[in-house]
Amino acid sequence: MGPSVDLQVWGGRLCLGLVTLLVSLGYYYGNVRFVPVAVGFAILAGVFYFGRVPSLAASRSVANSGRHRAL
Repeated sequence: MGPSVDLQVWGGRLCLGLVTLLVSLGYYYGNVRFVPVAVGFAILAGVFYFGRVPSLAASRSVANSGRHRAL
């Protein structure tokens, strides 16, 4: 049983929202202590979104499709 795609999208957007919030707080207060936490959430958002990408081999077929020739 795989993870829910909707849950991954929601988690990725939540992490990107937290990155935006932390970067804006760091900019407002002029404090670089928010940067490592923001980078951590950015990496986590990348993990959520990277898990959704289908493999290229499974998504593309080289068979003829209708009137269009494959190669």
